[in-house]
Amino acid sequence: MKFLLTAAALALATPASAQAPICGGISLVGEWVGGDEAGSDVSVAGSPFEMEGQVPIAGHLVRLFSISQTTDLRVDVAALRSGDPYISVFDAAGSEIATDDDGGNGLASRLEVTLDPGAYCLAARSYESGVTDVSVFIGRTEQAPEDIAEVNDGVPSQGGAPDAACFIGNMAMLDPLDGVGAVATAAESPAYGFNLDEAMPLSITATSIGGDPLIRVLDSAGAIIAENDDHDGLNSRIDLSDPLAAGEYCVAVEDLDGGDNTINVTVEQFDPTAFRLRRIGQAEFSPTASDDVEVTELGTLDTSVLHDVSTSIVASWVRFDLPEGGLVVTEAIGDGVDPMIVLFDRVGRRIGENDDGPTGLDSFLASRLLAGSYVLAVRTIEEGSTTGNVRLLLQRYVPAE
Repeated sequence: MKFLLTAAALALATPASAQAPICGGISLVGEWVGGDEAGSDVSVAGSPFEMEGQVPIAGHLVRLFSISQTTDLRVDVAALRSGDPYISVFDAAGSEIATDDDGGNGLASRLEVTLDPGAYCLAARSYESGVTDVSVFIGRTEQAPEDIAEVNDGVPSQGGAPDAACFIGNMAMLDPLDGVGAVATAAESPAYGFNLDEAMPLSITATSIGGDPLIRVLDSAGAIIAENDDHDGLNSRIDLSDPLAAGEYCVAVEDLDGGDNTINVTVEQFDPTAFRLRRIGQAEFSPTASDDVEVTELGTLDTSVLHDVSTSIVASWVRFDLPEGGLVVTEAIGDGVDPMIVLFDRVGRRIGENDDGPTGLDSFLASRLLAGSYVLAVRTIEEGSTTGNVRLLLQRYVPAE
């Protein structure tokens, strides 16, 4: 038995309708930047498209635009109050064309890419645990202002400015060579120092059961080298893969949930293998045969496959083979958890992703695929280490003859 798909149903996979799967299924909700496709042509627009929007919790802000002739595109997304957005541009089939995090000023994202004619989606996400208000700029590179800065209303985060405690008084010291952390509240120890005798890549973490730590790394002149909030749930992590020069440094610690929660702060040598596995666990890219990652083989997808996955915020992976081209519909139904799915082809190109499809928190992804092998990541997006069951349904449709 084969599932047949009519031409009318195939049209639902295009971005022409904001109520149908958009850009290969990355979302079911999106808006044309100019009101409709004809009015959203960046190639001929007399002025750039500028707007504001909200990135939902663990979701996307999606804006659609079109290109009528090969165009050098500029996209800027910045938080309006506070937040750390990151962005991707997808083509109509759901393939990721370009992505950026922190390429603008501060935590703002910016990308410049040359696009061929077609319809495209901008997907903005956020590392924050709440809704993030953002400003969006989409235009040609020559339309961009000289500087688009991250907007901040000047409201201080809870706990004040902890970096003021750096290099003042008797800071507790950490040793990157032993990786032993220090446990205290942000009020007790708002800053930790460490020294490097030689250049070294580092990882800095701040974890707390009840708190919401934010960390900054500063040099001896007080310049901020990096900062992070909510890398993993409410916990923070900074990976400095490029060696940090020899010298004196400070880790400033702030608790956005008050100052009475204990926070474990560590500074240790950067581990590239562990870093890669963490990114695979977050479904940023797919594993290869050399990675120590279990991939469950589902075999050939002839018509449909039903498979249960026990997963957590660390992605579980399945592989399936498609004998011929068609439309593959993937659904992920969580049993008390909020699932997210990400689809990659055999060489690791991101085909599409979805969280919170048409029904509640469950995921839905419709992808036009060629014959070949594909891997699918399934993870939850809850904070903490909750493990739950997710039922996967994969269905293959072929065009009606």
